Amino acid sequence: MDTSTKTEDSNSFDELIYKRELNEVYLLLDFISGRPEVHIGGLDLKISKGSTDEVLSTFDAVLHICKLGYPPDPLPLNRAADAALLLLVKDKLSSLAYPARGMTIAYTYCFIEPAGSLMFPNIGKRELKTEDGKRQTRISIAREAYPGLYLSARRFRTLHKRMTGGSVFLTFIAAALLWMVAYGVQVTARFEDDRKRDADVTAKIYAEVNVQDAALQSRPQSQLSAEKRCRDEIAAQSNEVALLCNEWSYVQARYAKTIADACTFATHLPSSLLMLPFPSEVGRERLGCRRRPEGATSSGQSDRSNDAEPDAYAAQEDIQSITLVLSTYSNYVLPILFGLVGTAASMIRSVGDKIRDCVLAPRDEALAFVRLPLGLMAGVAVGLFFSPTSVAQSISSGAASTLTITASGVAFLAGYGSEGFFRLVDMLIDHIFSFGRNGNTTPVK
Repeated sequence: MDTSTKTEDSNSFDELIYKRELNEVYLLLDFISGRPEVHIGGLDLKISKGSTDEVLSTFDAVLHICKLGYPPDPLPLNRAADAALLLLVKDKLSSLAYPARGMTIAYTYCFIEPAGSLMFPNIGKRELKTEDGKRQTRISIAREAYPGLYLSARRFRTLHKRMTGGSVFLTFIAAALLWMVAYGVQVTARFEDDRKRDADVTAKIYAEVNVQDAALQSRPQSQLSAEKRCRDEIAAQSNEVALLCNEWSYVQARYAKTIADACTFATHLPSSLLMLPFPSEVGRERLGCRRRPEGATSSGQSDRSNDAEPDAYAAQEDIQSITLVLSTYSNYVLPILFGLVGTAASMIRSVGDKIRDCVLAPRDEALAFVRLPLGLMAGVAVGLFFSPTSVAQSISSGAASTLTITASGVAFLAGYGSEGFFRLVDMLIDHIFSFGRNGNTTPVK
């Protein structure tokens, strides 16, 4: 029993040293030989030969490694010398390959193993076989060196493919939403500009009429509205008022067009889908957009309860509801999406960089599940720093496009660097809750 136990232990030790370590050295040699900044032939390994002071040259050391095989030399003394040389060479090569290691190189090779086509999935497997059995490749050496890593690497590769496909789909959805929200913001901003311009031109008309009435004391002061004066009584107006009426007509036409565009945006696909998640009648009860009939102005001054038909009209009172919906998308929905997009971009870039440097490790699979919820939380947290009231006011002032880009951009950066974002939150928490301690009177900015 003791003899069989010693034999099994010896075989396990031999397999660990001569099979795993030798394959790992082969992987390190293959990795270092492919790097442009170092060359195996010019390396000074400085490895002593046995107990003597003689130092093996690089060629002799590599030659000796290439002669090693499994099973090892049956003589205990030669086997021990070969094992010592193998460990020394591995240690030297690992320092040269840093930050890559034998384990990360093997894991990376298993991760990027070429697979067969979708129609013929077994093609890649048949290419690894010959008449004598399996052909030695980088993948087979990596699997022999670290047999437990293969399943993890394949599982991570499948997860990475699915995450990449999901990221592309999520990016498309975020881009489509951003496109629609940006257009809607521009329409509502133009509405506010046209409304202010309409009010300014109307005020100029009344001011000019008052000046003319004041100059003619014998004529009673005119009480006609700007619309009545510029449409029905244009021939009776002075040249100055007629010029202002021309400008007023242009502003009114543009104003009505802007209101119609906003109504069309809210009631027609695909932008009308933005209104569905919110309890707003815009986009729900109104099935069409058209001008109000005669007797009601394009600015929507008449009462809706007096409309003879249930159809919708392009009315300016709808613009504020559209603005509120767009501000919600700008502050909360888009930051969440772009936070996830930023996290996905960071993960894809990180995996690509680690594949290039052969530093992919099993921990990256677990980190992928950690970074996704962190990116989602970062995107949600960004919306907490923006006030819906201030956003609605900014949209009314025509500055909403800048805020939309800023909120989504900050969310993307927070998702891309979620760890740094939460470190910043930790610093902010320490600063806020330590306020007033140790005589600190510095105000929080």
